[in-house]
Amino acid sequence: MNVIIVTGASSGIGLAIANYLADKGHHVYGISRTKIHEKLVKGIQADVTDYEQLKNTYQDIFDIEGRIDVVINNAGYGISGSIESTSLDDAKNLMDVNFMGVFHSTKAALPYLRQSGGGKIINMSSVASRLAIPFQAFYSSSKAAINAFTEALHNEVSPYHIQACAVMPGDIKTGFTKNRKKNLQEVAIYEKRVEKSVGVMEDDERNGMDPEVAAKAIHRLVQKKHMPLYTTIGGKYRLFVVLHKLLPARFANFVVGAIYGFKKD
Repeated sequence: MNVIIVTGASSGIGLAIANYLADKGHHVYGISRTKIHEKLVKGIQADVTDYEQLKNTYQDIFDIEGRIDVVINNAGYGISGSIESTSLDDAKNLMDVNFMGVFHSTKAALPYLRQSGGGKIINMSSVASRLAIPFQAFYSSSKAAINAFTEALHNEVSPYHIQACAVMPGDIKTGFTKNRKKNLQEVAIYEKRVEKSVGVMEDDERNGMDPEVAAKAIHRLVQKKHMPLYTTIGGKYRLFVVLHKLLPARFANFVVGAIYGFKKD
């Protein structure tokens, strides 16, 4: 029985993870900007971009439970469009949620994980962190930053019996597709390419894995004595990640560009 915190738990993968772990008997706290009303998940309204709010929330959870065992940093969203057309505010806001939110949650949780005798921090990254998708540069960048953050974190906290893992899911059917923020004004030369690229990505997502696949993968990590530093969700996506390591970087990037870049349009 673990005390588990899941950020971004109001919908999609986060909600599936929170419910699945609660069904397995864990004490699960779901953190989100909108209130969660689930039978077994204790919903708390908080914003991952507000460190002080998270710090107070984690203190409250620790005071109630006497421990915190696992933190799953899942909150995040995507924006699409060309780099040139992306507003400064949109880029900053995405990094505030997707990356700084992971930092805030981790910073707030670490003292309580140490006091609990150790624990696990699971950061939701993406296959897009390794295969950077054109016209979704900021989402890919935020997830690549999470990977680097996780590697550094693991070495810093492992002497205190705290483990860190970056989870890289492939395409999953969730509301993420509908909620993706798109550039309001696109530079004309990119318009058709962006439309085609995002269309391919959204079709992949609509035909992607069920969120429960991710929830089961996270449950296995919670149960493991020793987590891997990285894990990829989805058989074909594990193959993609392996091939990306083996192929020359320029060629691997060319293949991704051929699928999503529509360079000849």
